[in-house]
Amino acid sequence: MGNAQKLYSVSQLHNLDEAAVKQVTADWLVMARLLFEPDTMQINGKTRAFDLTELQTLLASFTLEEDNWICLKNNEEESSIHLLKGTLLEKSIIKKTTYEYWQAVFLDYQMARLKRYGFFAYIRSYDEYLYHNTYQIEKRRQFESAQATEQLPKMRGLNGEESVDCNAFPGYDVFYKGFCLTSCWRIFFGKEYKKLFPKQMLLEVQQVEEVTEMGDGVIVELYKDPFQWDEAINLRFQRLFRDQLGIPQLSYTNGVGVLKEPYTEFAFEDTLIQTVQYQNDQYQPTEKSKASVFVTRTYDFLNEKYQVHRLKGSLNILAYFPWIDDEGEKMMNYHVLYPELTLDKGVSAYEYYIRDLIELKVEDDRFEEYTAILQLFIPKSAMDDFPLVELKEKLGDVTIHQISHKKHSISLSLEKAENKLVVLFIDQQQASIKEEANIAGM
Repeated sequence: MGNAQKLYSVSQLHNLDEAAVKQVTADWLVMARLLFEPDTMQINGKTRAFDLTELQTLLASFTLEEDNWICLKNNEEESSIHLLKGTLLEKSIIKKTTYEYWQAVFLDYQMARLKRYGFFAYIRSYDEYLYHNTYQIEKRRQFESAQATEQLPKMRGLNGEESVDCNAFPGYDVFYKGFCLTSCWRIFFGKEYKKLFPKQMLLEVQQVEEVTEMGDGVIVELYKDPFQWDEAINLRFQRLFRDQLGIPQLSYTNGVGVLKEPYTEFAFEDTLIQTVQYQNDQYQPTEKSKASVFVTRTYDFLNEKYQVHRLKGSLNILAYFPWIDDEGEKMMNYHVLYPELTLDKGVSAYEYYIRDLIELKVEDDRFEEYTAILQLFIPKSAMDDFPLVELKEKLGDVTIHQISHKKHSISLSLEKAENKLVVLFIDQQQASIKEEANIAGM
């Protein structure tokens, strides 16, 4: 990575009134000038020489109706704010030596702001951020060799260009319903994150350096030194934190998911959140199929009602087929996929989701007696260019009894050992998710 190690800080403050806007922007200017000597300032995209008096006057004039972006820079460091009405997004990139000198002051400054106004924040090595979030192949040339990039998983961008699939990285920033979801050295989750993660779920996260309540939110530190992020043990902690929160299940940008077993799964209904965390006999986080302890949390974030149940046992068929019709003796699961973002037309994803169900080892008579159905909703373009030959090759150890092509669907009747599975590939244009039960005849 880079020769000059740097620290990257991002924080989002919200619910600022006019007095708070003036105070936090003034404090930002003081902190930025303590950290480094700015040469230039950019105000809404226009660059000029740094002028303290001009900038102080501008900040003092800000109101709740402002939409302004300001960035202070020199050759090596920078700090910026974007004020949009009552919300402030602050970003800083500073040298390791700067951070080490001002560490106590800088962290106190950050924590004080987050405690009062914090929505979300993180602090991390800038190298770590770049490695885990740079998907453009040409930009990765700045910090890694072509040979190293060649070994990384790939996907297609929205314009069809090949890019690195950053979903595979533990520190990838993804967004879900306006929330930033990531894993890095220090992360702050404000009160609003209760709409995704019950506070107790954050406080009970395992194998991290420290978890602390901060005002109405929670701050998590994954390991001791942000600049040692690329050590194998720290990368493992980073990945485990991401998996424990179920981030790979909540949001992904490659159209098909991370194609690995979940550690946590979610169900949402209005103001109700239900999470199921999978643990082993030692009550440690583990993959779904290896779980023997199930921690179910139900949280009504509107009425602040929270319940948790811990149960030892084994998974039943409902964990894999959420919709079961006992009268019709059918059970069903589904996924919405966008295989056009993959390089193999979705073949690896299709194989993963099929094997996830047809290779199940669950002691439940219904798995033998009921018709098991997997529905995969894909775009019309994927239906028109369906990789049937390639998929059959991937499923070489699976018996395909029947293949049926219809105008808006393709169905496969599969068998492996004693397990049977009907797979339906359905054109998204013809069937909304809300109709999945009807499509399956349930």
